[in-house]
Amino acid sequence: MILNILYVVFAYLMGNIMGGKILQLIYGVDISKRGSGNVGARNAGKLLGQKAFVLVATVDLFKGFLVVIFLKFAGVNNWVMGLSILLVILGHIRPIFFDGGKGVATFIGAILALSPNVFFVFLLGLLMISFVTRSLTIGFYMSLPVLIVIYYLDFKDVLGTFFFMLTIVLLIFVAYESITKSFNRYFAVKKRRIVRRVEKVSRENR
Repeated sequence: MILNILYVVFAYLMGNIMGGKILQLIYGVDISKRGSGNVGARNAGKLLGQKAFVLVATVDLFKGFLVVIFLKFAGVNNWVMGLSILLVILGHIRPIFFDGGKGVATFIGAILALSPNVFFVFLLGLLMISFVTRSLTIGFYMSLPVLIVIYYLDFKDVLGTFFFMLTIVLLIFVAYESITKSFNRYFAVKKRRIVRRVEKVSRENR
C-alpha cells in the first residue's frame, strides 16, 4: 500500500515538470504572462515559433509517457495505473509552484504508452471528428468519452476505469471555455452556410 502511494505521488510530481518553464530557462520568456497566458505548446509556438512548440509539446508528452512506462515496468495494479494517469494530468494542470496547462500533451503521452488499442481509437476519433467539424479542439474533446469504454474493455477494471473517467472529466472541465468557443465558431460557420444556401435558392426561384 505504501508503495502504491509513492507511485501516485511520483506521478503527480512528474506532472509538475512543465515544458513551458524549461522553455523559460532557455529563451528567458515566461509564456504564462504573454499571449493566451497558457504554458502549453500552442501558446509557446505562437509566441516563439515552431522550435518552442516542439520543445514544450515533447516535454509535456514525454512525462505522461514516462509515468505509464515506469508503472508498467513496476507491475502495478490497473487501479493504481488509472489513478496515476489522473495524478500526472492533475500535476500538470495544478502544479505546486507554477501556473498549469490543460494537460492535452501529457494525456496523449500517457495513453500512447498505456495501450495501442486505446490510443488507436482515440486517434481515429480525433481525425474523423476533426475532419467533419474542421476543428482539432472539437475532435480531441469529443473523442475522449469513447475512451472510457475502450479503457474498460481493454483492462476489465472498474476502479481503474473510474479514475480514467475522472481524468477525462478533468480534461473537459479545464478546457470548457475553449470547447465552448470552438463549438460556437463551428455552429456560426454552419449557420452562415445555411443562410447563403437559402438566399441562393430564393434568388433562383424569383
